[in-house]
Amino acid sequence: MGVRVPKGSAEAIRLKLTRSNLVDKRFLIIEEDGFVIIPVLQEPDERLLADHCAQMTSLDFPTGKSRVDPIETIRKDAEVPDTLRGLLPDKWEQFGDVVVIRLPKALDGHESSVGDIYARVLGVKAVLRDTGGVTGMFRMPIVKTIHGSDTVTIHKENGILYKFDAARLMFSSGNVEERLRMSEIMCNGETIVDMFAGIGYFSLPLAVNQLPKKVISCEMNEISYSYLLENVRLNDVEGVVEPILGDNRELPGDAFADRVIMGYVKTTHEFLPTAMRLVKDGGMIHYHETCPNELLPGRPVQRLRSAARNHRVEVLRFKEIKSYSPGVSHVVLDARVVKSF
Repeated sequence: MGVRVPKGSAEAIRLKLTRSNLVDKRFLIIEEDGFVIIPVLQEPDERLLADHCAQMTSLDFPTGKSRVDPIETIRKDAEVPDTLRGLLPDKWEQFGDVVVIRLPKALDGHESSVGDIYARVLGVKAVLRDTGGVTGMFRMPIVKTIHGSDTVTIHKENGILYKFDAARLMFSSGNVEERLRMSEIMCNGETIVDMFAGIGYFSLPLAVNQLPKKVISCEMNEISYSYLLENVRLNDVEGVVEPILGDNRELPGDAFADRVIMGYVKTTHEFLPTAMRLVKDGGMIHYHETCPNELLPGRPVQRLRSAARNHRVEVLRFKEIKSYSPGVSHVVLDARVVKSF
Protein backbone atom coordinates (compact mmCIF):
# COMPACT_ATOMS: atom_id res chain seq x y z
CA MET A 1 0.00 0.00 0.00
CA GLY A 2 1.35 3.43 -0.92
CA VAL A 3 0.59 7.12 -1.35
CA ARG A 4 0.86 8.31 -4.96
CA VAL A 5 1.58 12.03 -5.15
CA PRO A 6 2.74 14.48 -7.87
CA LYS A 7 6.51 14.86 -7.70
CA GLY A 8 6.32 18.55 -6.78
CA SER A 9 4.36 17.76 -3.59
CA ALA A 10 6.28 14.62 -2.63
CA GLU A 11 8.72 16.14 -0.15
CA ALA A 12 6.03 17.99 1.77
CA ILE A 13 3.81 14.94 2.25
CA ARG A 14 6.80 12.64 2.92
CA LEU A 15 7.83 14.83 5.85
CA LYS A 16 4.31 14.74 7.29
CA LEU A 17 4.03 10.98 6.87
CA THR A 18 7.43 10.51 8.49
CA ARG A 19 6.48 12.67 11.48
CA SER A 20 3.34 10.56 11.92
CA ASN A 21 5.40 7.34 11.72
CA LEU A 22 3.38 6.18 8.72
CA VAL A 23 6.21 5.56 6.23
CA ASP A 24 6.95 1.84 5.78
CA LYS A 25 10.74 1.79 5.91
CA ARG A 26 10.91 -1.83 4.82
CA PHE A 27 10.37 -0.67 1.24
CA LEU A 28 11.82 1.91 -1.12
CA ILE A 29 10.13 5.08 -2.36
CA ILE A 30 9.76 4.93 -6.14
CA GLU A 31 9.17 7.41 -8.97
CA GLU A 32 7.17 6.90 -12.15
CA ASP A 33 5.68 9.21 -14.79
CA GLY A 34 6.03 12.43 -12.78
CA PHE A 35 4.69 10.88 -9.58
CA VAL A 36 6.31 9.65 -6.37
CA ILE A 37 4.88 6.63 -4.54
CA ILE A 38 5.62 6.40 -0.83
CA PRO A 39 5.11 3.06 0.98
CA VAL A 40 2.96 3.48 4.10
CA LEU A 41 1.95 1.31 7.02
CA GLN A 42 -1.67 2.48 6.95
CA GLU A 43 -3.89 4.90 5.06
CA PRO A 44 -3.32 8.54 6.10
CA ASP A 45 -6.04 11.03 6.89
CA GLU A 46 -8.19 11.87 3.84
CA ARG A 47 -7.56 15.60 4.32
CA LEU A 48 -3.80 15.12 4.12
CA LEU A 49 -4.22 13.27 0.82
CA ALA A 50 -6.56 15.93 -0.57
CA ASP A 51 -4.23 18.78 0.43
CA HIS A 52 -1.46 17.28 -1.70
CA CYS A 53 -3.56 15.89 -4.59
CA ALA A 54 -2.48 12.42 -3.47
CA GLN A 55 -4.28 9.09 -3.56
CA MET A 56 -3.81 5.59 -2.23
CA THR A 57 -2.54 2.87 -4.54
CA SER A 58 -1.66 -0.82 -4.39
CA LEU A 59 1.82 -1.68 -5.57
CA ASP A 60 4.58 -4.21 -5.06
CA PHE A 61 7.37 -2.02 -3.70
CA PRO A 62 11.02 -3.01 -4.04
CA THR A 63 12.37 -4.18 -0.73
CA GLY A 64 14.58 -1.88 1.27
CA LYS A 65 16.15 -4.62 3.38
CA SER A 66 19.59 -3.71 2.16
CA ARG A 67 19.15 -0.25 3.63
CA VAL A 68 19.72 -0.18 7.35
CA ASP A 69 17.88 2.52 9.27
CA PRO A 70 20.60 5.08 10.13
CA ILE A 71 19.55 5.26 13.77
CA GLU A 72 20.28 1.56 14.16
CA THR A 73 23.87 2.10 13.05
CA ILE A 74 24.19 5.26 15.13
CA ARG A 75 23.01 3.54 18.31
CA LYS A 76 25.15 0.49 17.65
CA ASP A 77 28.42 2.28 16.88
CA ALA A 78 28.20 5.41 19.04
CA GLU A 79 30.97 5.73 21.63
CA VAL A 80 28.62 6.27 24.57
CA PRO A 81 27.75 4.07 27.56
CA ASP A 82 25.27 1.32 26.73
CA THR A 83 22.77 2.84 29.15
CA LEU A 84 22.61 6.00 27.01
CA ARG A 85 22.28 4.47 23.53
CA GLY A 86 18.50 4.57 23.66
CA LEU A 87 18.62 8.34 24.27
CA LEU A 88 20.29 9.07 20.92
CA PRO A 89 17.56 10.87 18.93
CA ASP A 90 15.95 9.07 16.00
CA LYS A 91 14.82 12.39 14.48
CA TRP A 92 16.95 15.22 13.14
CA GLU A 93 16.81 18.03 10.63
CA GLN A 94 19.16 17.83 7.68
CA PHE A 95 19.89 20.88 5.56
CA GLY A 96 22.20 19.95 2.73
CA ASP A 97 25.34 18.62 4.43
CA VAL A 98 24.55 19.99 7.89
CA VAL A 99 22.44 18.22 10.53
CA VAL A 100 20.68 19.71 13.56
CA ILE A 101 19.78 17.45 16.49
CA ARG A 102 18.37 17.81 19.99
CA LEU A 103 20.04 15.90 22.81
CA PRO A 104 18.85 15.17 26.34
CA LYS A 105 21.02 16.47 29.18
CA ALA A 106 22.20 12.94 29.96
CA LEU A 107 24.35 13.15 26.82
CA ASP A 108 25.99 16.47 27.74
CA GLY A 109 29.37 14.87 28.36
CA HIS A 110 29.34 12.96 25.07
CA GLU A 111 28.64 15.73 22.55
CA SER A 112 31.81 15.23 20.53
CA SER A 113 31.41 11.49 20.04
CA VAL A 114 27.69 11.91 19.33
CA GLY A 115 28.42 14.55 16.71
CA ASP A 116 31.06 12.33 15.13
CA ILE A 117 28.77 9.32 14.73
CA TYR A 118 25.87 11.31 13.27
CA ALA A 119 28.25 12.97 10.81
CA ARG A 120 29.75 9.65 9.73
CA VAL A 121 26.50 7.73 9.35
CA LEU A 122 24.55 10.56 7.71
CA GLY A 123 27.46 11.69 5.54
CA VAL A 124 27.46 15.35 6.58
CA LYS A 125 30.24 17.84 7.32
CA ALA A 126 28.76 19.48 10.42
CA VAL A 127 26.42 18.56 13.27
CA LEU A 128 24.71 21.24 15.38
CA ARG A 129 23.03 20.74 18.73
CA ASP A 130 19.83 22.71 19.14
CA THR A 131 20.14 24.09 22.67
CA GLY A 132 17.34 26.64 22.82
CA GLY A 133 15.22 27.11 19.73
CA VAL A 134 15.43 30.63 18.28
CA THR A 135 15.88 34.08 19.75
CA GLY A 136 15.53 37.76 18.93
CA MET A 137 13.85 39.82 16.23
CA PHE A 138 15.84 37.99 13.55
CA ARG A 139 14.94 34.57 15.01
CA MET A 140 18.52 33.36 15.22
CA PRO A 141 18.96 29.69 16.15
CA ILE A 142 20.53 28.87 19.50
CA VAL A 143 22.86 26.00 18.60
CA LYS A 144 26.23 24.52 19.46
CA THR A 145 28.52 22.98 16.86
CA ILE A 146 29.46 19.48 18.03
CA HIS A 147 31.11 18.25 14.84
CA GLY A 148 32.93 20.12 12.10
CA SER A 149 33.39 23.85 11.71
CA ASP A 150 31.90 24.83 8.33
CA THR A 151 28.18 25.31 8.90
CA VAL A 152 27.38 26.99 5.56
CA THR A 153 25.29 24.68 3.41
CA ILE A 154 23.19 24.57 0.25
CA HIS A 155 19.82 22.98 0.91
CA LYS A 156 17.64 21.87 -2.00
CA GLU A 157 13.88 21.82 -1.51
CA ASN A 158 11.33 21.31 -4.28
CA GLY A 159 13.93 22.30 -6.87
CA ILE A 160 14.95 25.55 -5.08
CA LEU A 161 18.51 26.07 -3.82
CA TYR A 162 18.87 27.80 -0.46
CA LYS A 163 22.37 28.68 0.69
CA PHE A 164 22.70 29.77 4.33
CA ASP A 165 24.69 29.36 7.53
CA ALA A 166 22.73 26.89 9.65
CA ALA A 167 24.50 28.08 12.81
CA ARG A 168 23.38 31.68 12.29
CA LEU A 169 20.07 31.48 10.42
CA MET A 170 16.87 29.52 10.93
CA PHE A 171 15.33 27.34 8.25
CA SER A 172 11.94 26.01 9.32
CA SER A 173 11.22 22.56 7.91
CA GLY A 174 7.69 22.93 9.30
CA ASN A 175 7.00 25.59 6.66
CA VAL A 176 7.79 23.31 3.71
CA GLU A 177 4.15 22.97 2.69
CA GLU A 178 3.66 26.75 2.63
CA ARG A 179 6.82 27.25 0.55
CA LEU A 180 5.50 24.64 -1.87
CA ARG A 181 2.10 26.35 -2.00
CA MET A 182 3.67 29.68 -2.81
CA SER A 183 5.49 28.08 -5.72
CA GLU A 184 2.10 27.11 -7.18
CA ILE A 185 0.35 30.49 -6.87
CA MET A 186 -0.41 31.96 -10.27
CA CYS A 187 1.05 35.45 -10.30
CA ASN A 188 1.95 36.08 -13.93
CA GLY A 189 2.83 39.71 -14.57
CA GLU A 190 2.38 40.71 -10.93
CA THR A 191 4.49 43.04 -8.82
CA ILE A 192 5.02 41.31 -5.48
CA VAL A 193 6.44 42.61 -2.20
CA ASP A 194 7.94 40.06 0.18
CA MET A 195 8.13 42.10 3.37
CA PHE A 196 10.22 39.59 5.35
CA ALA A 197 12.24 37.85 2.66
CA GLY A 198 14.96 36.24 4.77
CA ILE A 199 17.16 34.16 2.47
CA GLY A 200 14.33 33.97 -0.07
CA TYR A 201 12.04 31.41 1.55
CA PHE A 202 8.93 32.55 -0.38
CA SER A 203 10.43 34.90 -2.98
CA LEU A 204 12.45 32.17 -4.67
CA PRO A 205 9.66 29.58 -5.17
CA LEU A 206 7.47 32.28 -6.75
CA ALA A 207 10.22 33.65 -8.98
CA VAL A 208 11.45 30.23 -10.13
CA ASN A 209 8.11 28.53 -10.74
CA GLN A 210 5.84 31.38 -11.85
CA LEU A 211 6.12 34.47 -14.06
CA PRO A 212 5.83 37.54 -11.84
CA LYS A 213 6.94 40.87 -13.29
CA LYS A 214 8.97 41.68 -10.18
CA VAL A 215 9.45 40.37 -6.64
CA ILE A 216 10.68 43.07 -4.26
CA SER A 217 12.34 41.14 -1.43
CA CYS A 218 12.91 43.24 1.67
CA GLU A 219 15.16 42.03 4.51
CA MET A 220 16.64 43.84 7.55
CA ASN A 221 19.09 41.19 8.72
CA GLU A 222 22.41 41.77 6.94
CA ILE A 223 23.38 38.10 7.24
CA SER A 224 20.11 36.91 5.71
CA TYR A 225 20.37 39.61 3.04
CA SER A 226 23.84 38.46 1.99
CA TYR A 227 22.52 34.93 1.42
CA LEU A 228 19.41 36.28 -0.31
CA LEU A 229 21.73 37.89 -2.86
CA GLU A 230 23.58 34.59 -3.34
CA ASN A 231 20.37 32.59 -3.64
CA VAL A 232 18.96 34.92 -6.29
CA ARG A 233 22.06 34.16 -8.35
CA LEU A 234 22.05 30.45 -7.56
CA ASN A 235 18.48 30.14 -8.82
CA ASP A 236 19.01 32.38 -11.89
CA VAL A 237 16.28 34.89 -11.04
CA GLU A 238 18.33 38.10 -11.01
CA GLY A 239 15.96 39.65 -13.55
CA VAL A 240 12.92 39.01 -11.37
CA VAL A 241 13.89 39.34 -7.70
CA GLU A 242 15.00 42.75 -6.43
CA PRO A 243 16.61 42.34 -2.97
CA ILE A 244 16.42 45.37 -0.70
CA LEU A 245 18.32 45.70 2.58
CA GLY A 246 16.31 47.65 5.13
CA ASP A 247 13.06 48.11 7.02
CA ASN A 248 10.03 47.30 4.86
CA ARG A 249 8.18 50.24 6.45
CA GLU A 250 10.52 52.54 4.55
CA LEU A 251 9.66 51.14 1.12
CA PRO A 252 8.57 54.05 -1.11
CA GLY A 253 5.33 54.20 -3.03
CA ASP A 254 1.66 53.50 -2.44
CA ALA A 255 -0.79 50.97 -3.91
CA PHE A 256 1.64 49.39 -6.38
CA ALA A 257 1.80 45.76 -5.20
CA ASP A 258 -0.51 43.12 -6.67
CA ARG A 259 0.50 40.81 -3.83
CA VAL A 260 2.14 41.29 -0.42
CA ILE A 261 3.73 38.41 1.50
CA MET A 262 4.00 38.77 5.29
CA GLY A 263 5.91 35.61 6.21
CA TYR A 264 6.88 36.53 9.77
CA VAL A 265 5.55 35.58 13.22
CA LYS A 266 4.84 37.06 16.66
CA THR A 267 4.75 40.75 15.68
CA THR A 268 3.55 40.56 12.08
CA HIS A 269 0.41 42.55 12.86
CA GLU A 270 2.52 45.62 13.64
CA PHE A 271 3.43 45.77 9.93
CA LEU A 272 -0.13 45.51 8.60
CA PRO A 273 -0.47 49.29 8.04
CA THR A 274 2.54 49.11 5.72
CA ALA A 275 1.06 46.16 3.85
CA MET A 276 -2.22 48.06 3.43
CA ARG A 277 -0.30 51.04 2.05
CA LEU A 278 1.66 48.95 -0.46
CA VAL A 279 -1.16 46.75 -1.79
CA LYS A 280 -3.23 48.02 -4.70
CA ASP A 281 -7.01 47.92 -4.99
CA GLY A 282 -8.00 44.27 -5.38
CA GLY A 283 -4.54 43.04 -4.38
CA MET A 284 -3.75 40.07 -2.13
CA ILE A 285 -2.07 39.90 1.27
CA HIS A 286 -0.67 36.61 2.59
CA TYR A 287 -0.71 37.34 6.32
CA HIS A 288 1.08 35.06 8.81
CA GLU A 289 0.38 35.20 12.54
CA THR A 290 1.06 33.18 15.68
CA CYS A 291 -2.11 33.05 17.73
CA PRO A 292 -3.54 31.21 20.76
CA ASN A 293 -5.84 28.50 19.45
CA GLU A 294 -8.85 29.79 21.39
CA LEU A 295 -8.61 33.10 19.49
CA LEU A 296 -8.65 31.49 16.04
CA PRO A 297 -9.69 32.50 13.47
CA GLY A 298 -11.15 35.69 14.96
CA ARG A 299 -8.04 37.59 16.06
CA PRO A 300 -6.01 37.48 12.81
CA VAL A 301 -9.13 38.31 10.77
CA GLN A 302 -9.95 41.24 13.05
CA ARG A 303 -6.37 42.54 12.89
CA LEU A 304 -6.51 42.52 9.10
CA ARG A 305 -9.82 44.39 9.05
CA SER A 306 -8.72 46.93 11.65
CA ALA A 307 -5.57 47.72 9.68
CA ALA A 308 -7.63 48.12 6.49
CA ARG A 309 -9.61 50.97 8.08
CA ASN A 310 -12.11 52.08 5.41
CA HIS A 311 -11.18 49.33 2.95
CA ARG A 312 -12.92 45.99 2.66
CA VAL A 313 -11.03 42.77 3.43
CA GLU A 314 -12.19 39.50 1.90
CA VAL A 315 -10.59 36.49 3.61
CA LEU A 316 -10.30 33.83 0.92
CA ARG A 317 -8.32 31.21 2.81
CA PHE A 318 -7.37 30.36 6.38
CA LYS A 319 -4.83 27.64 7.09
CA GLU A 320 -2.92 26.37 10.11
CA ILE A 321 0.70 25.88 9.06
CA LYS A 322 1.98 24.20 12.21
CA SER A 323 1.92 24.24 15.99
CA TYR A 324 4.17 27.06 17.17
CA SER A 325 4.12 26.24 20.88
CA PRO A 326 1.67 24.51 23.24
CA GLY A 327 -1.75 26.04 22.59
CA VAL A 328 -0.42 28.43 19.93
CA SER A 329 -0.60 27.95 16.16
CA HIS A 330 1.21 29.51 13.22
CA VAL A 331 -1.50 30.36 10.68
CA VAL A 332 -1.72 32.09 7.31
CA LEU A 333 -4.61 34.02 5.82
CA ASP A 334 -5.00 34.94 2.16
CA ALA A 335 -6.98 38.17 1.97
CA ARG A 336 -8.07 40.42 -0.87
CA VAL A 337 -8.12 44.15 -0.11
CA VAL A 338 -10.82 46.16 -1.90
CA LYS A 339 -10.15 49.88 -1.68
CA SER A 340 -12.85 51.16 -4.05
CA PHE A 341 -16.39 50.26 -3.04
